[in-house]
Amino acid sequence: MIELPSNIWYGDEPLIFEPPESWDVSIFRMAGDSAGEVGDEEIVKALREPIGQKALSKLAEEGREAVIVFDDMTRPTKLERISKAVIEELRKGGVSDENITFVCANGAHGTYDRDDFAKKLGEEVVESYPVFNHNPLANLDYLGETSAGTPVEINSEVMSYSLKIGLGCILPHPQFGYSGGAKIVLPGVAGMRSIAYNHGVIGGWSAATAVRELHPTCQMAYGRVNEENVMRKDAEEAARMAKFDFIVNTLVNTRRENTHIFAGDIVEAQRKGVEEARKHYATQVGFEFDVVISNAYSKASEAAIATWPTLCLKQGGTLVIVCNSKTGQISHYIHGRWGMRRKGGFLYLSPPDTLKRAGKVIFVSQYQERQPWLEVYEEVVKVKTLEEMVEEVGKDKKKVAVFPDSTIQMPF
Repeated sequence: MIELPSNIWYGDEPLIFEPPESWDVSIFRMAGDSAGEVGDEEIVKALREPIGQKALSKLAEEGREAVIVFDDMTRPTKLERISKAVIEELRKGGVSDENITFVCANGAHGTYDRDDFAKKLGEEVVESYPVFNHNPLANLDYLGETSAGTPVEINSEVMSYSLKIGLGCILPHPQFGYSGGAKIVLPGVAGMRSIAYNHGVIGGWSAATAVRELHPTCQMAYGRVNEENVMRKDAEEAARMAKFDFIVNTLVNTRRENTHIFAGDIVEAQRKGVEEARKHYATQVGFEFDVVISNAYSKASEAAIATWPTLCLKQGGTLVIVCNSKTGQISHYIHGRWGMRRKGGFLYLSPPDTLKRAGKVIFVSQYQERQPWLEVYEEVVKVKTLEEMVEEVGKDKKKVAVFPDSTIQMPF
């Protein structure tokens, strides 16, 4: 029996199926999958003994007001306990509830609603504090340019607060190397010009009329490049310009439990977190499989991230993407598609050569969509259940690899 985490933010009920006895199945789990959840004491300790920064309550004493910027629903982070602990430390430092505001770092991902905010932050926070979406098209303060030339436009509401705090997680990222840290600022609460420049000119993306390769430090950067990644360096410079004071980053397991916590300076705390993340998300892989079953869970709304295990396929093998998500794929204003005849996206990426290995691609989801969900494959077979997938693949002898949550796993 194989259990795959599923339905992120909508009950998190796993998918369970019994592979045919004729299949030779290998399950590849990340090293930190069995790590336990951090306790409340550990959260408070991280806020009071931060990395490269004063204790949060001390910063609160100096500012007497705070904006809390949190990652959006495309990230698996559960922030209820952490946000409450942050609020308590702010109160300890003399910040009143009337001077605390939350802003969602949705970047170019569109907007969210009350239900989303309650799932992310908890009902008590949503009932007690104002919570806003970020608008990347307006309500922006221009701060100048980074040394790379990125025009830095940051959410005006965020910039109006003397104490700026970010909440989110550190995950392997295909272009940034790792998320977390300054990414909560750029792209999180940055303007569209800033995001497009950082992702395009800096990262090496291009307009649809002139596709070119990513910058060498950003190519399939899972766990390989962090400090020297040009997109991250650019974002960190923007975060310094915005005078972002404090970050709280976690690592997660495939149950979305926060297993480690790193708080403090927006650059230094992320660096410390990445040291552990390199070990935590590492997944030893094999090669030359007939079938690869790649589950998209933590980042189910960006299921294209789950295609990296194609490198484990033999040439012409079958790639199975499992993506059981009620939300479907994110409406991404930078990389998204806005029509069949006129795509309307800003930037496109040429697919890596590893994707050419797949001779057949099967997409498994109870919640199918007619619009293209993965541009790099011309034809995708769509089924609604794992049982249908087995019938499509065939029950004859096969060498099969399973990745329980490839959207956060990192190959090594």
